[in-house]
Amino acid sequence: MKVAAVIPAFNEEHRIGAVLKTLAASPEITDIIVVSDGSTDRTYEVAAAVPGVRATQLPTNKGKGGAMRTGALQTDADILLFFDADLVGLTPQHVHDILQPMLAGEATMSMGIFQGGRWATDIAQRFSPGITGQRAIRREIFLQIPNLENVGYGIELAITYYVRHHDLVRKDVILRGVTHPMKEEKLGWVRGAGSRMIMYWQMLRFRISYELYGRPPRIRKKK
Repeated sequence: MKVAAVIPAFNEEHRIGAVLKTLAASPEITDIIVVSDGSTDRTYEVAAAVPGVRATQLPTNKGKGGAMRTGALQTDADILLFFDADLVGLTPQHVHDILQPMLAGEATMSMGIFQGGRWATDIAQRFSPGITGQRAIRREIFLQIPNLENVGYGIELAITYYVRHHDLVRKDVILRGVTHPMKEEKLGWVRGAGSRMIMYWQMLRFRISYELYGRPPRIRKKK
């Protein structure tokens, strides 16, 4: 069974290298694809320099969902493995753990839940595990999920809700010691807090729309 790791990335030149090093050392992975989503730094160059990595530079930012779909269309692997590009503490054992339910045929999707990394990310995922960006899913199922390019920060919830709505089997896997930087650390307090408020608003809209109408809202992109 073929496994492709797909890493959507936006301006992660300083962090993506560690994630790719871990993926390259993971024997279960047969393909590593990085989609630099309109990055203005050296994310593409850093990724392309890693042996065994296929990197794509999108000319404009399509959003995380669009970048994920772009990567999924570049492979014929049975299983897609998505990781955020800014993870801290990821090891080949974590990769094995999240893939194990998939390779054993026990689940359609497995999700990695942070634990023991840092309190802020631990709490966020304890109360809302469906927002995790670390997951493995069968490729044919992922490509059936509609409008991924238009859900903004609701991308993880869109995938989680689709699996739940179609009564597919999901397994949660603890990723002990894994975390990632907060938006305020990456963007500064003002921009980071603003980005966080937008994220929370879009996620709230998504939950309300899906619960009331059974479909995600369309998030308008800035021109």
